[in-house]
Amino acid sequence: MELSLERPPLALIACSDDWMSRALESVFQQHGYVVAHTRSGSQTLELARLSNHDLLVLDESLEDVKAVAVCRTIREGGQFDHSVPIVITAPTPVDPRARMAAFAAGAWEYCSHPLDLEPVFVKLETFIRARGELLTTRAEEFVNSTTGLYTAFGLRQLAGKLGARALRKHEAFACVAFAPQVHDREIGSSTLWKESAAGFADVAHVFREQSRQSDVVGHVGDLRLAILAPDTDAAGARLLVARLQRELDRASQTKSIGGKVRLRAGYSAVSDLAESQVNVAELVHRAESALDHAPIQGEGDAIVSFDDLPVF
Repeated sequence: MELSLERPPLALIACSDDWMSRALESVFQQHGYVVAHTRSGSQTLELARLSNHDLLVLDESLEDVKAVAVCRTIREGGQFDHSVPIVITAPTPVDPRARMAAFAAGAWEYCSHPLDLEPVFVKLETFIRARGELLTTRAEEFVNSTTGLYTAFGLRQLAGKLGARALRKHEAFACVAFAPQVHDREIGSSTLWKESAAGFADVAHVFREQSRQSDVVGHVGDLRLAILAPDTDAAGARLLVARLQRELDRASQTKSIGGKVRLRAGYSAVSDLAESQVNVAELVHRAESALDHAPIQGEGDAIVSFDDLPVF
């Protein structure tokens, strides 16, 4: 059975065994797939962050990072697209314990030899069709209708485009993640918006109006925002936070927003994205990790760099 989609689906096959890799490529091509290859688990994780494939096939021949470990990392990582079906393949007859371990790690299907191909590809067609419907729905939600900022999905899609340009030009790049807080002198800072979600939308409006034309501002959570800032190093990231805080203070004084707002921020910045060997999706992840360490209470700055986080 062949897939009847507008374009052939792309399958990423991760396999360290050359013979098995060619065999998997052949069978997937016969069923209408375009196939890309990788030989290592670590490279698979890097490619998975790009979210540009429709199916991920992990063979148990992977040596540097085992297939089940790759699968579990993707399932638990917020920077991955969890709508991509993951299939784990084994070159040996079925092992019930291995099958259960694969499903526990988040695999959608587990295949061992000898393999009855037709039922497997019927399942995969169902999986990929469901993913296509989800992507269509996501595309309609590229921008948050309340705040006018990009959704987390929209931000992720634009991250790749901005990163490609920065790589070509060897530009600096920064991502800053924010958790705006209503500040009350009696109770300190609170992430709860007293007036309703409209208060958060007012803060988002300030972000949108004060960002540069080259910046991308979007959501990375219910009450978190992020700015992707091309051609911006670590010093520029801190200046960005300071400028936004000044504008929020001014908006509070003019009653444009309800109450005084204090910014908690975490950032990750590199002076040359190409030389750093870090993609923009990873910068977003690092900025959010830094934000998790920003102090919640206090009157002073609450800005944390990923580079300053303790190494365990």
